[in-house]
Amino acid sequence: MDKFFKAKERGSTQLPWLSSYHSFSFNHYYDPAHMGFGPLRVLNEDHVAPGGKFDTHGHQSAQIISLVTYGTMYHEDSSGHTSLLQPGDYQLMNAGSGITHSEANAKGNEPMGFIQLWVLPRHHGGLPNYQYKRFEESAPLQLVASGAPDAQAFLLDQDIHIWQLRLANGGELLHPLQTGWIRRLQLIEGSLTIDHQTLGPGDGMIPAPGNATEYLAGQDSLALVFDVPQHLYQGHIDETH
Repeated sequence: MDKFFKAKERGSTQLPWLSSYHSFSFNHYYDPAHMGFGPLRVLNEDHVAPGGKFDTHGHQSAQIISLVTYGTMYHEDSSGHTSLLQPGDYQLMNAGSGITHSEANAKGNEPMGFIQLWVLPRHHGGLPNYQYKRFEESAPLQLVASGAPDAQAFLLDQDIHIWQLRLANGGELLHPLQTGWIRRLQLIEGSLTIDHQTLGPGDGMIPAPGNATEYLAGQDSLALVFDVPQHLYQGHIDETH
């Protein structure tokens, strides 16, 4: 059976400079029924006011991926990396044994938005590192990050595949799913119909187990798709209930 997660049911953090929406328990939002999806433990949609900034703070043992959806993000961290990220840009910050960083809206006259993901690694410690990538907007489906080496995708220390899905209005795509894995989708922009159910921005879904997922776009659409092995997903369910 399909599982749906409505945008309006997410947790949130509301500050004068930030509107943040949490698909899983995060910060002061706690819901034991929504702790993550296997090793994916944070799925946040953040909207930052002009000039807004996340002050310098630390992380360890987390693989943090950010996708800028609009505006311009400024990033700096204790490993010496600084960058300006535009819409469609991805960054991976592997916190390793420990890293501090800050992120800010680089513009003082326009808002900025991004999606932030945290994936727990198999192994703890190690040197922090930073990577940046941009993917072709014309490709309907692209592998963004994976635990299996891929020339184009970020390499993660975990069994997970993260896909970027872009479909133009009226576009259709059949997305195979490998045996023994389970899928979750998060719609960022547009409208997608899956199994006769239509998702809007901020909605999520775990399709019923099967060999493939069929997407139909009702508008130009952007989504992130997460595949994890069934045993990791089930282990997470056992752990949190």
